[in-house]
Amino acid sequence: MSKSPSRDTTTESVDDYLKALFHLGSEGKKNVSGGAVAQRLSVAPASVTNMIQKLAAAKLPFVLYERHDGARLTPRGRRRALEIIRHHRLIETFLHRELGYPIDELHDEAERLEHFISESFEDRIAEKMGHPHVDPHGQCIPAKDGSMPESHGLKCFCIRS
Repeated sequence: MSKSPSRDTTTESVDDYLKALFHLGSEGKKNVSGGAVAQRLSVAPASVTNMIQKLAAAKLPFVLYERHDGARLTPRGRRRALEIIRHHRLIETFLHRELGYPIDELHDEAERLEHFISESFEDRIAEKMGHPHVDPHGQCIPAKDGSMPESHGLKCFCIRS
C-alpha cells in the first residue's frame, strides 16, 4: 500500500515501540525504562534495548536514549506514535459504528489494521463518520495534524474547534 512521501515508513514493531513509549511516558514527554516497555510489549528486556538503541541511532531519530535514564520520544517519534494511535482509534470507531463490532473485539482488530491503512483511507473513514473526536472507549482521537488534548489519565471529553 503506498504511503505519502511526508509520512514515515516504519515497521509494525517500530510502531508498537513508539506507541508504548507514548503511553508509558506521559504522552511521550517523559523517559521510560526499558523494563516498562518490555512488560508492556511482552518482550525480553534485551530486545527492548536493541530496538531503542536502533531508534535512537537513526539519522533522524525517533527516540532519545540514555542508558541509565531510559528513552523518550523525539518530536518525530511522537508524531509517528500519534499517527498510529489516530489510525487505531479511527479504525475502532469505524468498526463499531459502521460494521457493528462489539466493544470487546475492537482493540485486537484495530491492532492488526492500524499499520496498514493509507492516508486516503484514513481521510475517508474520518469523513464518513463526521471526523469523530472520541473513540468507542472514550479516548481522544488525535487530530490529523498530530495535536492531542492533554488527557491527564482521564477519559476524553474533548471539544475541538
